[in-house]
Amino acid sequence: DEEFDDSYEGLLSLSNALGEVRSRATPEEMIASLPNGTFKEWEKEDSETRCAICLDDYEPSDVVAKPMECPHWQHKGCLEVSAIETRPYGFFVQC
Repeated sequence: DEEFDDSYEGLLSLSNALGEVRSRATPEEMIASLPNGTFKEWEKEDSETRCAICLDDYEPSDVVAKPMECPHWQHKGCLEVSAIETRPYGFFVQC
């Protein structure tokens, strides 16, 4: 927006007006607590073979993680990036 003052002083003024701002990202400790392992460890005959976030096929050594209330697994790195950078607490892709 052309009227937005993005100078240092303008941002300080905005900070004073808004007060403390908290991140809407999923807390890192929540992400770290997710069950995880390698694709080879959890793979079953009817398992999905593709990460729902990046859409790449899993390799046997890929580290995957599963949100607690979700039956789906994703690459752990994809889940971390998705949860931290783009989504508030309900970051689970398929559920």
